Order: sequence, then structure tokens, then C-alpha cells
Amino acid sequence: MKKPIILLTLLAASLLSASSLYPQVEQHEVTVTSVAVPVRVFANDTFIDNLKITDFEIYEEGVLQDIDALYLTKENRIAREEEYKEYYPDTSRHFYMIFQITDYNPKFSETIDHLFKNVLLPGDSLEIMTPVSNYTLSPQAWESKPRDVLSQELQGLVRKDAKMGAAAYRSLMQDLKRLVRALSGTGQASGFGDSGATTSGFSLEFLLPRYRQTLEKMETLRIVDESRFVGFASKLKRIQGQKNVFFFYQREFRPEIQPRIVSMYMSAYQDQPGILGDLQDLMNFYRRDSRVNAEVIQQAYADCSVFFNFIFMNKEPEHVSGIYMREQSEDLFELLSQIANSSGGVIDTAHDPSIAFKNGLVKANAFYILYYTPKNYQKDGAFKSIEVKLKEKNYKLAYRKGYYSN
Repeated sequence: MKKPIILLTLLAASLLSASSLYPQVEQHEVTVTSVAVPVRVFANDTFIDNLKITDFEIYEEGVLQDIDALYLTKENRIAREEEYKEYYPDTSRHFYMIFQITDYNPKFSETIDHLFKNVLLPGDSLEIMTPVSNYTLSPQAWESKPRDVLSQELQGLVRKDAKMGAAAYRSLMQDLKRLVRALSGTGQASGFGDSGATTSGFSLEFLLPRYRQTLEKMETLRIVDESRFVGFASKLKRIQGQKNVFFFYQREFRPEIQPRIVSMYMSAYQDQPGILGDLQDLMNFYRRDSRVNAEVIQQAYADCSVFFNFIFMNKEPEHVSGIYMREQSEDLFELLSQIANSSGGVIDTAHDPSIAFKNGLVKANAFYILYYTPKNYQKDGAFKSIEVKLKEKNYKLAYRKGYYSN
């Protein structure tokens, strides 16, 4: 009997799922005497590796700090160091791949294959989070199986979980399409749900509430839970070494009634307040508000000193007669972009996730670690903002934007 290559660690792993992923943020009593700031410096997409400690300036809460040390890190080693005060950076590497997807992209196979063949080194750790489960690559797996076999088996798990985890989402999507077509009067609608009922011949009094209810069910599946995002950051904070998260998110579209059809109904049913009320409720639902405090989440990922890399998988909307496919990715796109910016990570939009992943890995491969001891440090639990500058050179900098002084 073959040894399993993956140890199942947690179920219901999606950060957007309805069940809890990680516990609430834990409070730790930590005496902070110095702050480490990983910094990536680029000219266009080329990493600049010849900078010295005197080239940098660090400001905390607007106050210039004295830099104690600089370490140039490449892969899992220190390539160069300058020290006024001696530190011992942990260069172990931890990779996290989060797949928040509704369809399996064949390019994921190339993505995972590249990771195993060209990136992972002895001592590296890897955790995969799918819409269904979490998987951690076990030390026994490295010892018992070749890399290509590990890659193939992990690809199979991601493919299976993507299909299983998005089944409810896809079913609701089909229901929405049938309902919208019936509301638009384009074609006969076939059965929906488990009941085998049809939308053909049903009145607006039935169809509009059913459409609204189905939209609400779909929205429940994609709710962003602030505590889970912050809880994941809390977990990462307790891990030493380099931490690279790659979050794959697929562009989403929502079947909606075409605006001209809505206007037509509003005019035709002026004397029926029930239908007008349903239409107004529907319009209000379309204008959904964010349910999370984005600033809290941004600060949590800056605090845990992780490179959070956001890969937005672009795709074209489906063309269906009588249906307006509205993009509904804007809320998650904005939030995930803000997390990436606050942590010093990469934001990449691409049809091919393997290309974006490879580009992100190249940028994660080398960086500086700057250490400083905060002036007038107070352990007050407040978030302290960090700004890194170069004195004379005009390069692009990516770094975490602060930390909690607790």
C-alpha cells in the first residue's frame, strides 16, 4: 500500500466558506526590541541587489529610525550582510497556495509542476488550501516519492476539490440563468433546483422573490469573514522565516435581468406595489455593501510579515441570450489587492495563472531584511506605520506597512 503524500490538516479550508477556518486572533505578550522589515527593490521587474544599508531610510510613525542591520536574502540563504548590531534572520521558507476558484484551470497543473521542479528546496514547507480542504506536504512525502509524482498527486487533489467545492455555486448559477431568462421572456426555462419545477408560466410575483432568494444563497457562499482572514494572519505571525502566500481568485460574473427589462417592468406595473417593491429590493441587493473592515485585515497581514501575492485570474463573461452577466469580483478584488499592497506582495492579473505564479516566485526569490530598534517604543497595542525610502535612487519598493506593538 502506497504511503500518502499529503497529510490532511484542516477541513473546510476556504477563507470564504461558511465554517470556521482558524481561531480568533490570539493575544501574545511579546517584548519587542527590534523590528524586521523585508523589502523588495525593483527597477521595472528587475530586482536590485547592490544596495547598501546607507541607501535606505526607515520611518516609523513619521520618525526617522536608525537601521541596525541589512541582510540580502536569496532563496533560503543570506547572500550579503551589513551589521551595526548582530541579528540572526531565519531564512526557512514557507509557501501557501490558496485556490478560491469555481472552475479548475488546466494551467494549475503547470503551476504546481513548476513549484515542485524549480522552486521547492529541502527544508521548505508547503500548504495548499482549496475550497474543500487544507493539505500540508509531509516530510515523509519528500523521502518516499519523486518530485514529479508528488506534483501529479497534488494536481489531482486540487482538481478534485475545485470540482467538489464549487458544485453548489455552479448549481445556483444555473438556477439564476434559468430564472433570468424566464423573467426576460427569452426561451423556455427547464427545471431548476431539486423540485423539478419549471419557470415557464410562472408570474412575476413568484419569479422575482425566487430570483432574489437564489441570489442571496449565492452571496452566502462567497461571504468574506473578517475573523477568518485575520485568524489566518495570526497563524502566519507565529511562524518564523520567509512566508509567501499565493492567493488565486477567479473573476466572477452574476446573471442579472437586463436594465431595459427592469425599466419595462417598472413602467408596466406601476399599479402593483408588490411587484414594484420586489424590483426595488432587487436593485438594492445589487448595490451590496462591504461587510468587512478592510483596514483591520490590511494591518493584520502587514503585522505578520508575509508576502501576500494576489493572482487575479481573468476570464471573459459568458454570452447567454437574454442575460446580463455583471462582474461581481470588485469587492474581493479590492480587498485582496489591499492586503497585497500592505504586505509588500505582488498583484497580477492574467488569463494564465502559471505565468503570474512564476513571475511572483521570481520576485519573492530575493529581498532585503532591514532591522531597526524603534525610538521611544511603547507597548500599547497600537498599529505603528512603517515607511521605507531610498535616499537617492528612484526604484520601486515593496514592504510591509507596519506592525502592532504588543
